[in-house]
Amino acid sequence: MSKPIVVGADGTPGSEPALEWATAEAHRRSLPILVLHVGDVDDYPAVNSGSLLKRTHGQRVAAKAVEAVRARGVSVSSVVIPGHPADVLASWSTDASMIVLGSRGLNKTGTAIHGSVGLSVTARARCPVVVVRNALRRRAPVVVGVDGSPASGAAIVFAMDYAARRNTWVRAVHAWRRGMLPGSGDLATERTAHLKVVTDAMTGVRDRFPSVPVRIARPIGRPADILTDESTAAQLVVVGTRGHGYVSGLLLGSVSQALLRSANCPLAVIPEER
Repeated sequence: MSKPIVVGADGTPGSEPALEWATAEAHRRSLPILVLHVGDVDDYPAVNSGSLLKRTHGQRVAAKAVEAVRARGVSVSSVVIPGHPADVLASWSTDASMIVLGSRGLNKTGTAIHGSVGLSVTARARCPVVVVRNALRRRAPVVVGVDGSPASGAAIVFAMDYAARRNTWVRAVHAWRRGMLPGSGDLATERTAHLKVVTDAMTGVRDRFPSVPVRIARPIGRPADILTDESTAAQLVVVGTRGHGYVSGLLLGSVSQALLRSANCPLAVIPEER
């Protein structure tokens, strides 16, 4: 049986775009959805069959989400369970094809209100985690961060597969700074070397998705800043996690953390394949 797409639902406006994004993705992948609400049941989890006479707040939130998904013709179930949201969501990652979360954005001091949950889940999950904010730009490219690490490879596969399902193209972005490669010399030599990092990373993957156009960008600068800029014209930004790329360290947690706060489109964080 295929693993479901697990969607975190808390009843806030920020969770609605996540549910919409997950429903569209489940339809394209022919996967079921599991709506997961964490936090307001005293003793036992409750599986919502639609026949409960008395519902807690969490069950009402889950029931509303189930109704919205079912209206789109996607198979759906829901679970309401006690615990800390980040812990519960991370624990479900072994039984999910991906986890989808909403974003509540920033408060007046610039601190991510929902960021602690998103950061914790993306750091611990065993499956892809997508944090959804802002409207989907359907004709925009998928941007993937590339640094030559195994986690970067997993991110590239996810990005190419997503682009193929949405009939769009991929922009492979490799951000770098001077002097990062052993034996670096003049600027032209460094540019050529960093181009090889991207082309090597894409080798083989492009053959698996021949219908997906790929454009390569290798700007000089901080990866988090560059990918934030790229997100303003993307429908999805994809990065790997737990990667220690030998070139730029693009996929370290600090970049994912920064993008959770600053990305202007949905962000997918992909764990290294094990």
